[in-house]
Amino acid sequence: MIKRFADARTSGVRVRYLAMLRLVFAVFASLLISQAAFAGGFALSGVGSKAIGMGGAFRGLADDWSAAYWNPAGLTQIENSELNAMLVAISPRPEYTPNITYGGLDVGYRNGQTRYPNDKTSFIPDFSGFVKLQGIEGVTVGLAVFVPFGLGSEWDLFNPVGMDLSHAFPWYDHKADLSVIDFHPTIAKAFGKLSLGAGVSIQRGKVTFQKTYLRPSGIPAPHQNLVVDSKLEGTGMGYGANFGLLYEFSDKFQFGISGKTGTNLKLEGDAEQELYTLANEDLRTILLQNSLTAADSARIFFLFAAENHTADPDATAEVKTPADIGFGLAIKPSEKLTLSGEIAYTMWSSLDSILIELDGDGPDGQPAPNSAIVLDWDNTLRFSIGAEYWIYESFALRLGYYLDPSPVPDNTFTPLIPDMGDKNSFNFGAALRASNVEVSYNFEYIKFQERTISTIEDVNGDGSFDNYPGVFKSDLFASHISLTYRF
Repeated sequence: MIKRFADARTSGVRVRYLAMLRLVFAVFASLLISQAAFAGGFALSGVGSKAIGMGGAFRGLADDWSAAYWNPAGLTQIENSELNAMLVAISPRPEYTPNITYGGLDVGYRNGQTRYPNDKTSFIPDFSGFVKLQGIEGVTVGLAVFVPFGLGSEWDLFNPVGMDLSHAFPWYDHKADLSVIDFHPTIAKAFGKLSLGAGVSIQRGKVTFQKTYLRPSGIPAPHQNLVVDSKLEGTGMGYGANFGLLYEFSDKFQFGISGKTGTNLKLEGDAEQELYTLANEDLRTILLQNSLTAADSARIFFLFAAENHTADPDATAEVKTPADIGFGLAIKPSEKLTLSGEIAYTMWSSLDSILIELDGDGPDGQPAPNSAIVLDWDNTLRFSIGAEYWIYESFALRLGYYLDPSPVPDNTFTPLIPDMGDKNSFNFGAALRASNVEVSYNFEYIKFQERTISTIEDVNGDGSFDNYPGVFKSDLFASHISLTYRF
């Protein structure tokens, strides 16, 4: 069995009812998670304090509970169940200077003004772990719970000054929230120096997507567009799998390969839509005087009604998460030092678009049309390196770095996906271990490449632009405080 890289300093006990109660607590506490420090697209930096502290270079090491995520074959190295409680403090620093014109006209966005999202420091609890079940000699079976995907972004971008809206427009008018929780039964078996593992992803996802849409009004400028605030909320399930192998060439060198399938999260919810009416009485009078038919007059009364028009059609959508594959190395020059490296290929191109199907009437009283969020993302290749050094038997330092390109092209980029550019992530951490408890801390700094988008695009020709021209910049600071209990 592959055990030389494993930490066998703690003693194992039988999994009893108390352990299962702890697992239930971990599962339900995981539902509190909404966002975290992220890598490419809407993927998070990783799972597990040690793996994140080593820059995510963990497929070739995989020697704690988070192997269920990185490389399930590594679970043959752990002898005990492990539960992890983490508090993540995130300070994002994105900024966006819009430059949005449509048909050569300013359509209400805050052009030339540098905008900042509702981005105060967030304190986010994260509970996860792996409960190991007794079984056949050389076989590890258990259940892990973790959060592989998430994002959160909320912006004030639209400014309807001069559009004579009859009611105040929402302060935060663009919002995206995504959280995915993965319940992950896993099995691994050692065959001498070779270990194989596989797991099943049972994912629960929750999505909120809010955006301002402009619709032609048939009225001359500056009232040529109607303003619709649309908010989609949905939850659903998806299923996938991951696999891995780990081979120990010697007690100083091992190699791992792992990958996962994508999943389709089938979401159900509703779309809250609000069409804002106009309050310019002089314009209303002029239009009524020039109306030619009863239908023209009815439309004018509709557009200048005292109250906004609202609708709440049912909504369904499928959100794909990407497949990936990667390989990693772990080298142990001495008993105290471990070095790791990894290359991972993520197939973001499977995210071509998200079709939102609506059932019911829209705010104009007509059947609500389906809509699509165009993505057209690119595949990416991530490079990671990490190190762990045990200065004393109970105290270690960790370093990590990764380079992760953005999968989002200019023609579909919006500030709602916080992956503004290619990312350089720097991690520094420490761990203190006593008996079956380990406390660790990791600081992560992510520097994003600045992005400038000059041309507005309507990729699918549906009359709504799919990207947001302007200048994007971002930095992110995150602190992870973690407590791991082995039993």
